[in-house]
Amino acid sequence: MSRIITTAGVLLAAVSVAHATVVAPVSFHEAVNEAALIVRGRVTDVRGFELPTGVETAVTLAVDRVLKGPAGDFVTVRVPGGTVGRYRTIFVGAPTFTLNEQVILLLRRGTDNALRPIGLWQGVYPIQAMPGTGQPAVAAPAVAPQTASNGQIVRGDARRRLMSVTEFESLVRLVLAAPARGGQK
Repeated sequence: MSRIITTAGVLLAAVSVAHATVVAPVSFHEAVNEAALIVRGRVTDVRGFELPTGVETAVTLAVDRVLKGPAGDFVTVRVPGGTVGRYRTIFVGAPTFTLNEQVILLLRRGTDNALRPIGLWQGVYPIQAMPGTGQPAVAAPAVAPQTASNGQIVRGDARRRLMSVTEFESLVRLVLAAPARGGQK
């Protein structure tokens, strides 16, 4: 009987410390309009540090182009999780960055005034070489109704191809120039 009680106590303790991370999907239009800053650049520094609330990583980006908002030559972005000393903390859904990686970031200010990617990974567009041409490209954002007739984002939709960085930046400018779409998500 004591074995059952001990086992039940251990299971209850394990269940009581379980946490979940929930990230609400954000449409590309919402992300662009809500962003305080949209920049393209190269990662020059990645540093983990401890806070009373957990581990975070500060990512420094050398800015090549500003698409929205004010920015200097460098921008520091914070994401949850990271490495401090020999310990690594993983925050599910948080993007990771590597030195010299080129990215486009859609950023907003947190309650602590730090810049953070919108929707964790949803505001991060890594730049890669387009197969065949080597031209800089990013994964095309899901823009309904272009990616689905019913307005839903469809995983694996062939129309979500790579698009050149120039096309992506033009799409951002197009969204910024469009009149506000009241009530539409």
